[in-house]
Amino acid sequence: MKAFITGGTGFIGSHLADELVNRGQEVRCLVRKNEKWLQGLNYEKIKGDLHDLVALKDGMQGVDVVYHLAAVVMAKNKADFTYANVEATENVVRLARKAGVPKVVILSSLAATGPSFNRPVNESDPMMPVSMYGESKKEMELMVQKLAADTMSVTILRPPAVYGPREEQIYTFFKTAAKGLCTIIGDGKSTRISLVHVNDVVQGLTLAGTHQNKGVNTYFISSEETYTWHQIRDLTAEALGRKLYTVHISPDMVKKIAGAVETTASFFGHYPVINREKATELVLEWTCSVEKAGKELGYRQQVSLREGIHNTISWYRKHNWI
Repeated sequence: MKAFITGGTGFIGSHLADELVNRGQEVRCLVRKNEKWLQGLNYEKIKGDLHDLVALKDGMQGVDVVYHLAAVVMAKNKADFTYANVEATENVVRLARKAGVPKVVILSSLAATGPSFNRPVNESDPMMPVSMYGESKKEMELMVQKLAADTMSVTILRPPAVYGPREEQIYTFFKTAAKGLCTIIGDGKSTRISLVHVNDVVQGLTLAGTHQNKGVNTYFISSEETYTWHQIRDLTAEALGRKLYTVHISPDMVKKIAGAVETTASFFGHYPVINREKATELVLEWTCSVEKAGKELGYRQQVSLREGIHNTISWYRKHNWI
């Protein structure tokens, strides 16, 4: 098989590229500037970005599957999110349709659906995002539903928070823990989250890449279990081999801190490390069901939380991140 990956230089995309190359597949990756994690990998580089239609056309020529993973998770305003996540995806789908690409796999997010209340969300639940990022992913999905031809086979995957080697956002939690401190919002027991290791996301992507059902099909790819922050803390302490001092912060306090940080950052013209939207996301429950993916794609969680956290911390240590 021959695959074209957008976002191949990123966290999830680079792991996907590694896996496909290891399977003996021909891999092309769209590279804007820096190869990053792709350095040394046996792949074909297509230089350009998601708004370079010539580069996209070249990347799709003769491929069996397009994996569209590139996206922006942080932006200053809705217009920037729309440009990066909606309009860019439209370019990919239009060109894939024109080129007759047999399979297109698009990475969305649980953020497109929004938080869960009382039970894990599933694919039949309405999309009610609570952030500009989530809204852009929702708009992206709706656009794909309208744009994809009936003859196309398109699969949209919605993972929750993804962790693992090379990850740079949840990494902050592990980095702080390595110094002996663990900050948890709420009591650490009441709120549950879905959390998925990057290897399981790659599993979902590769399964979707060979799923040839016509039309647009959407699936959550996640852990089969949901976790409390105390579970995550305890396994992190175990992997680090040290005790952690836990600080519990109330949801109201998180929102106040985020508001102050956002106001201060805007005064200096900087993008805040946390803002009101992010605070809203942090205090809610985010869980999803993988039942549909299990039945239709054959997906099963392969990396346990214990194994995943140990694997991730081991990689961070090996590369001097912690």
